[in-house]
Amino acid sequence: MKKLKSLFIACMVFSSLAAIGQAENSLSMKENGTFEIPSTELKEVYSLDISSLDLESFETAIEFFSEKNTDLVMFRPNADGTAATVFLQVREKPQWTVSDWNDAISDINLLDL
Repeated sequence: MKKLKSLFIACMVFSSLAAIGQAENSLSMKENGTFEIPSTELKEVYSLDISSLDLESFETAIEFFSEKNTDLVMFRPNADGTAATVFLQVREKPQWTVSDWNDAISDINLLDL
């Protein structure tokens, strides 16, 4: 029983750390349809809240984001339509800072159809 309790506590700690790590990689869309990387520590993968886009289906979301993909930024919507994973092609521009990436993504407007 003591091992089970220890295992449960360990699982809770690791899941909490994972949730904290995920929150640090979260992006929000602004009212004007743009988004930016808020931190000074650049990541290759972020989660973007897209719930306000009200996309009708997963297929619609895939089609929508396929038109938003660039050589440097790729989007993959989640099946539930509330978030999209944003992949920055950091290997293509290893010298870029967060500011450089924000300049590059500033042209991506998620409200433009």
